[in-house]
Amino acid sequence: MAFAAVIVAAAAPSYLAVSDTQRAMIDVLVGAVVLAATFVVPFFSNQRNLSPAQLAQFPVTPGSVGFGLFITTVVSWPFLIFAAWLIALGVFRAEWSGAGWMLIAGLALAALLGIACVRVMAALSQRMTGVRYAGALRTVGVVLLVACVPFVVLAASVTLTSAGEAGAAEAARIAGWTPFGAPFAAIGLAASGDVDAALLRLGVAAATIIVLLLLWIPIVRVSLHRIDRPADPGIARRGLGWFERFSARPAQVIAARSLTYWSRDPRYRVALFAIPIAPIVMLAAFAVAGADMRSLALVPLPVVLLLLAWSQHNDVAMDSTAIWEHVASGIRGSADRAGRLAPVLMIGVPLAVIGSSITVTLAGEWRILPAVLGLNLAVLFVAAGVTSVFSVAMPYPATRPGDSPFVQPQWSGSGSGLAQTLSMIVSLVVAVPPVWFAIVAVIDVSFLQNMWALAFGVGYGLLVLLLGIFVGGKLFERNGPELIAVTQIFD
Repeated sequence: MAFAAVIVAAAAPSYLAVSDTQRAMIDVLVGAVVLAATFVVPFFSNQRNLSPAQLAQFPVTPGSVGFGLFITTVVSWPFLIFAAWLIALGVFRAEWSGAGWMLIAGLALAALLGIACVRVMAALSQRMTGVRYAGALRTVGVVLLVACVPFVVLAASVTLTSAGEAGAAEAARIAGWTPFGAPFAAIGLAASGDVDAALLRLGVAAATIIVLLLLWIPIVRVSLHRIDRPADPGIARRGLGWFERFSARPAQVIAARSLTYWSRDPRYRVALFAIPIAPIVMLAAFAVAGADMRSLALVPLPVVLLLLAWSQHNDVAMDSTAIWEHVASGIRGSADRAGRLAPVLMIGVPLAVIGSSITVTLAGEWRILPAVLGLNLAVLFVAAGVTSVFSVAMPYPATRPGDSPFVQPQWSGSGSGLAQTLSMIVSLVVAVPPVWFAIVAVIDVSFLQNMWALAFGVGYGLLVLLLGIFVGGKLFERNGPELIAVTQIFD
């Protein structure tokens, strides 16, 4: 399937492009993206590559290890798929036949550059991060990849239109001077008869390969001769889940416990599954009313982020069986407030970044990305700050640990509806300023207004978040015994 997919991808420009110029432009841009991926992806995902350090016990020289690893890459499945794509390009581009020997040289340099990039970046990543942080590095890579996908789709769709062809041609010209696009640009120039320009591009690719090889040998030598750092004293903490990823400080310990609850407690999982329902219902209602769906693309993500942060407004009651630990240990209230926000922020911030790029892609206007990102982050931070205060100011009965998440305990007071309504209203009112600036920037698209909406949204949201942690912390310290008494009544 992989081989068929790359062959189809190589043949597609021959049928989609309307001219040889457009096809050459697409080949340079796509080729640059593919080779750039061989440079970036191995840094974030290095576990599939054999490390030189794994051969340290054998009596071989660094040169032999480096050369052996380089050669064995040729018989790996990723390289065979990459080579199939390069060969398919040479077969389906009839206009490249005029390049002569430069066709073979360009494709060979592209293959060598891909091998060098993979080996050097994977080995460098392994030396820099080690085994302990490999998972975190992969997570960062996945987030960045998903965030970039909408931009790639948007750029591809714009490239195939007459309006975006001029900008794409300029991007292809610039990419042709980079090491990643140079081999493909050289083949196109040689086919058109510009041999001198083609030789310059080939020189750029060859020089880059030489530089990477000069880096490869020292990396191999260091990997073979330098032993890994001894295991840290906290090795006994292995297997403790989130607790082994946070230091032994009050806020971070509470964050680890909150993340453990969110991943294991069905009460939190049910709330997370219910959050996307509200924006879906809203969109369905607007669609029935005949609203413009492109404009409505801006609505779901802020609603999801608002509900995600708002779900923390009664977290003290949800944590009723353990709240006494925080009071008895005498931790600062701000540490309790900040630690409990870890799940919301660890889910919400990546969701806001990735979702904003998807939102602007659906809206068809990438220039509003700063304003949309500022809006989403502001809503998340503001709602999180407000709920940090309400969870200690107005707790109400919550489902007890171990009970069905659909069971609500009986309570003679009126705190439930009032706390939910007030926390939601206050969150919406406090979020008005960044929402207003974002709407203005979206309606009147300009660079300065969008950057102001981003800066104001992030700054305002962080200010409200810090203020909510501070105020909520003071209330927690003052009302600690009362909170224990109230939560015991709930149980």
